[in-house]
Amino acid sequence: MDAKAPGNASETAPTAEPLTAPADPARTWSLQREWSRAFLLMLAALLLGATVTIVGVRGLMEQVHSTAARLHAEVDHVEALRAALDAHELQGHLLLSKAPADRSAFLLEQDRISHLFEEAAVVPAPGMREELLAARQAWQESLSAHGLWGSQVASLQGNHVDETPSFAAASAGVRQQLAEIRHFSLDELDKGLAHSAELEQLLFVGRITLFFVAVVVTVYFRRRMVKDLMRPVNSLHQGVQKLRSGNYNHRIEVFRRDELGELAEAFNGMAAAVHNSHLVLTHRATHDPLTGLANRAALMERLTASFGPGTTRRNRQEGLLFIDIDNFKEVNDSLGHERGDALLVELATRLKACVRGSDLVARLGGDEFAVVVMDDDAGSVTAGIAERIHEALRPPFVVGDDRLTVTASMGAVQRRPETADAAELLRQADFAMYLAKHGGKGRYQLFDAEGYDHMTYRAALKRDLATAVDEGQLRLEYQPVADLRTGEIVGVESLVRWQHPTLGLLPPSEFIPLAEETGDIDAVGCWVLDTASRQAASWRATFPHCANLWIAVNLSTIQLPNPRNLAAIKRILAHPAAEAHKVVLEVTETALAGSTDGGVAALKTLKDTGVRVAIDDFGTGYSSLSSLAVLPADILKIGRSFLGRQASQAQAAAMLEGILGLARMLSLDVIAEGIEEPGQLELLRELDCQMGQGYLLARPCPAEALAALLAAGARLQPGPAALEKAIDS
Repeated sequence: MDAKAPGNASETAPTAEPLTAPADPARTWSLQREWSRAFLLMLAALLLGATVTIVGVRGLMEQVHSTAARLHAEVDHVEALRAALDAHELQGHLLLSKAPADRSAFLLEQDRISHLFEEAAVVPAPGMREELLAARQAWQESLSAHGLWGSQVASLQGNHVDETPSFAAASAGVRQQLAEIRHFSLDELDKGLAHSAELEQLLFVGRITLFFVAVVVTVYFRRRMVKDLMRPVNSLHQGVQKLRSGNYNHRIEVFRRDELGELAEAFNGMAAAVHNSHLVLTHRATHDPLTGLANRAALMERLTASFGPGTTRRNRQEGLLFIDIDNFKEVNDSLGHERGDALLVELATRLKACVRGSDLVARLGGDEFAVVVMDDDAGSVTAGIAERIHEALRPPFVVGDDRLTVTASMGAVQRRPETADAAELLRQADFAMYLAKHGGKGRYQLFDAEGYDHMTYRAALKRDLATAVDEGQLRLEYQPVADLRTGEIVGVESLVRWQHPTLGLLPPSEFIPLAEETGDIDAVGCWVLDTASRQAASWRATFPHCANLWIAVNLSTIQLPNPRNLAAIKRILAHPAAEAHKVVLEVTETALAGSTDGGVAALKTLKDTGVRVAIDDFGTGYSSLSSLAVLPADILKIGRSFLGRQASQAQAAAMLEGILGLARMLSLDVIAEGIEEPGQLELLRELDCQMGQGYLLARPCPAEALAALLAAGARLQPGPAALEKAIDS
């Protein structure tokens, strides 16, 4: 009746409002156009610099070549003129000394020199031409003065040797004038070099200017790049990082209306959309879609935050109320899930009206709710809220045309200093609700720490029990079964123990019921049967006088209905060393009487392997004599409760005598358990009980100790001294 309704949480969460992106402003800048112009400008600057360099170097080289060519031409003309003057002067000396000479050749040479003067006067720069004309004039006057010019040569007669010194001096003066003309060439060279230097300076200035222009342009565009490119890109990168870290409110600045500005606007629009989606998803993730209350995740987040470091005393004094609607499944089954959902919505409204503003109401799923109560040191506030909730649930709920009466089971827990975390606090409240539910429903139950610790202890044992067999933590002790007349050990009962890693050695009463609940009894039972049968086979092979020693193994009826486990038991018994006819399987009378799923049939199947079956604790159950007649039993084990009474009581003796008589009529052997006093042993001997076991005869002991007892061939007698003497011998 308390099953949850999975369909009640299937409503869809509220949808997000449609997101409308703002209209993008018109672009006022273009990075592509701007940077294209920048690159074109830089390319033009490079081309201009290259052009200026080429033109400047070319002009400089032409100036140098022109000056050099002019200088060579001047030097060639002057040298040719000097050579001609020297040869002509020599002919003139011959004519003046009346030496044989060719007058016509002299005149031709004179014409050639005149022609050379004319050619030389054409090449030089102004200034140098005047010097050449002056030198020609001086040369001509010198010849005229000595009768050697033109037509004077034909009329020259006689010896004019005395005129040769003055003629030589005049010729030397002309040559001197020609020699002085060279400094004009050097001046021209200097002028050419000076002009080349000016061109070089202009070229240098031009290059420096272009360099500074390039630097200015580079700095300008670098600043523009930092401002208009890098800053937006860095801002966009930071925005992406903040968005990745969960800061959905961050928006990046739009520096300019260009391509990056459009990208920034698009990013801001995307961030706004993500933020809105995040809000919607967060609401869906932390709220119940049906009732609008906080869900389990929000509740755990609230509780977990109160356990974090730096929490205030206010958080440490909180209480938790766990609420479960009684018989809610009947509403869903009879009225349908839609009306069940309507009931939950109305219930959530009433719950919210019962708490304060600082408290939290959450729906955990199905018909389970929880309330976190703040500032509740002694639990009185939580108890008051629980009372208000009970009062709020008293008026009937109107769902459609139906009026429903609803009750709730509530468990309350107050946070304790030893409470580890939020999950444990929720488990404690759930445990308290479980106690309220099983205590009558419609009630309020405080958390029981002792009961919870016991439940936690059992849960831990169940968890550890799953690996006990595989990790070799189980141990066996053996208690001898003696012939009460002779004291001879005729059989041994194996008793399992659990050597827990932290709790130490645990008796079977601590873990066998848990193993039956978890299903681990199959593995435990098979391990006990296999280990005990092999140990008994080893004793029979080692000690010849123990050839008929049998081993008794307790069997749980939970093992019997499982075909796989039954097959495993049969495989163990089929092993030759086990000697199945010397194995006794013990089953309690109470468990066998309550087994309705094939326990008796399984025992009959096992009997086919040759084993014997003992009914343990006989006389303590409620099985009838007719059922005993059909049980596949070979041995009856009398419960210790019969021997616990005073042996002198006639009623106890009569009951024991009746059981023994019944066993004889059914041809069953009898073993008396729990023999702890000499009077009990004497009574059993008087009643002719064949076998018995108990602390008076021998306590359970490890295999090594029992092997020593068997090796000594001891016969069990009353009292521990006799047993110790037998072991020592």
